[in-house]
Amino acid sequence: MKKITFLFTALFVFIFSNCTFAIERWINCRVVSISDGDSITCLLTNKKQIKVRLAEIDAPEKAQAFGKRAKQTLAQLIHKTQVRLKISDYDRYGRSVATIYDSQGKNINLQMVQLGMAWAYTQYMQDPQYLQIQQQAQSQRIGLWQDTHPIPPSEFRKHQYNQ
Repeated sequence: MKKITFLFTALFVFIFSNCTFAIERWINCRVVSISDGDSITCLLTNKKQIKVRLAEIDAPEKAQAFGKRAKQTLAQLIHKTQVRLKISDYDRYGRSVATIYDSQGKNINLQMVQLGMAWAYTQYMQDPQYLQIQQQAQSQRIGLWQDTHPIPPSEFRKHQYNQ
């Protein structure tokens, strides 16, 4: 009986540990376009393009205050460069959800929050560092925090779709 319990436990651990590895994976690619402050398109080495949503952040929408500046900032940071993606999930639109690292290993998602070009997306946030960096940007009134009443993109989207 102990043998069966051990085998069952070992099988359970093996199956679920492999599931974790299947979700999180690393990919190198070249950024070919910037959709907005938290979405890009990347070209893989096999010439296939993938759409990527930056994990843990939410940048202003295009029609929102700072929306264009957020897109421009992301473009200045990574457009037409090689990046490394740490894919953690896929969203409802089929995009890879990833943390993006530049060639020096800098976390671009975190940098967007630091520059005041995105919110820490608390609804999906795993790393509390994003919220700490956001609070620093807020207290220094960097980027979108210069606005007297910045509206989180999630609220902006609700208002847009409810009209």
